[in-house]
Amino acid sequence: MSHWMWLVSLVGILSTAVVFGTDMFFLTIGRPALRLASPSAGTEIMGFFHMFADARMPIWGVLAILSNLLLVVFSRSWQRWFYLASLLMLILFVILYNLLSKPINRIQTEAAKTGGRLDNGRELQASWDRVLLIRVPLLIVSLLAQCLVLLVASA
Repeated sequence: MSHWMWLVSLVGILSTAVVFGTDMFFLTIGRPALRLASPSAGTEIMGFFHMFADARMPIWGVLAILSNLLLVVFSRSWQRWFYLASLLMLILFVILYNLLSKPINRIQTEAAKTGGRLDNGRELQASWDRVLLIRVPLLIVSLLAQCLVLLVASA
């Protein structure tokens, strides 16, 4: 594996890890904490989280996808299949995010910005949380595929 491919691999792994870490935080800490908060407080907190996250997190997802795409295109061995698997997991992640998570983010963000109250705030949050149960495994598979290439390549 050439030096530039190592660098691109590391960018992919670190970028994917940022997204994974964020989702893992909400899966293991955010969910139980939000269940203890009042519905209005939960909506406000998550709305403001999403306001910043939706503006700042895409760079990490784009870097992860571009890194894996470059590695799929330029890999000339069995490694290509691991990068392709990783890329497919990341694309599925983005599709799920756009279809299921982003609409909830928009509703919560608008409510937080306007100080509005959501009658279905807990239900929306529960729906958002359930999507994590799909998103996190996709990110785990992506990270494992990327890490396995480096592990085997360095052996």
